[in-house]
Amino acid sequence: MFKPEESTPYLGHEPREIGGIKIGIEKTPFWISSQNPPIQIKIACDYVLNLFRLPMIHYFLFLDDHKELFPKRFGVTKCDHFSVQTIGKFPTDELKYVLEKVQVSELLLLSLEISNDFELGFVQFSICELKIFRAFWITKETFLAMDCARIDLEYNRQLPIREFVSQWLSSRNTRFKWLRMSWEKWDVNWGKGFKPMECNPAIRGRYFRMGYNKLDCEKGIDFLRDDALLATVVVWRNYRIFFVVWHKRYQPDTDGLPWAY
Repeated sequence: MFKPEESTPYLGHEPREIGGIKIGIEKTPFWISSQNPPIQIKIACDYVLNLFRLPMIHYFLFLDDHKELFPKRFGVTKCDHFSVQTIGKFPTDELKYVLEKVQVSELLLLSLEISNDFELGFVQFSICELKIFRAFWITKETFLAMDCARIDLEYNRQLPIREFVSQWLSSRNTRFKWLRMSWEKWDVNWGKGFKPMECNPAIRGRYFRMGYNKLDCEKGIDFLRDDALLATVVVWRNYRIFFVVWHKRYQPDTDGLPWAY
């Protein structure tokens, strides 16, 4: 999505005009509109999706002032990538709709200003990548049930990281790659019931790749699962904790990448 008053991005060909609305069609479903008011975008989008029987692949919302484009009003029910980033407060009913009704398979990114008293019970996340930047409402039950490859949480409350690690160690989960979340020096006894190990260069490398960043795991605590998968817990400056799984024990492609924090 983009602001209606902005110029139409170049598509490599001239967009067609239907009823005063500019529409560009490509083989991979990508739709744009420069029409104002925003309600026209909804009308045009429904028209194109129904006409060509296309699924909605991406939903990106970066606006605060166009309520007609909010996911519930827009009628979003399923997509691969879903991202909402707003500065003003996001309506509670819209957020609950996203979390309870919208099916997302690849990426769910929520960077929202929401009421501090927002609460929600159990939510099942089964997705490749989950990013929530005001995650204070995440419950312990929701956290432990996350079936995601990559999890990125900020401003979360105290969550049972020890149980999360223990759960992974006793499982055969080969999907999970890494977790990053806020940390407030919570007391965790990694020795009780576990077999922690110090970093050993003969077993794994020092740096772990997290997207376009690298994590220094030299001072991390290692755990070896029965199937030989190795994982590491790293506490960064007493306010961020990482739990990463070494699907590749050595990752030379981290050279030159900026630090993860």
